[in-house]
Amino acid sequence: MEKLIKVILVILISSVKFVAGPPFAYYNQSYDFHFFETIFYCIAGGMLGVYVFNYFSKPVIHFIEMCKHKLFPNHGKKPKKIFTPHNRRVVKIWKQYGLAGIAFLTPVILSIPIGNIIAAKLVHNKKKVFLYMFISITFWAFAFTGTFEFMHATNLHQLKESFFNLLK
Repeated sequence: MEKLIKVILVILISSVKFVAGPPFAYYNQSYDFHFFETIFYCIAGGMLGVYVFNYFSKPVIHFIEMCKHKLFPNHGKKPKKIFTPHNRRVVKIWKQYGLAGIAFLTPVILSIPIGNIIAAKLVHNKKKVFLYMFISITFWAFAFTGTFEFMHATNLHQLKESFFNLLK
């Protein structure tokens, strides 16, 4: 029963903030997941997040737009476009790398909810988004879990110490 709760926690954490999934799985000695178990649970969590946020992103976007109109009526004027540094980076990534760039950065930098909302606004083919996100999540699951296994770390503090010892 304890292991089932731990598995569910890793899956849920990976579904929202993927980069926190593998460190959580290795957080202490009681998380005795094997290499491929950790990868499987992180991929399952990441794809659960992709599925949920991909299908619920359209209603969320519509709700946000509706709230903007209700709260900030523009009295017939077209609203001024706001380009923040974050928006500029997303547009630059989209123009240079397309969906592959967004999918590659989603598990690590953007987080799964934000990456899927961006992908849903820019790409209408959900199967293509799922495929790209699956490839990206699989890559990052192997990268993060492999790093913890290679460094023989059970938490982020040990990983940092192992990394700095490797550089010496």
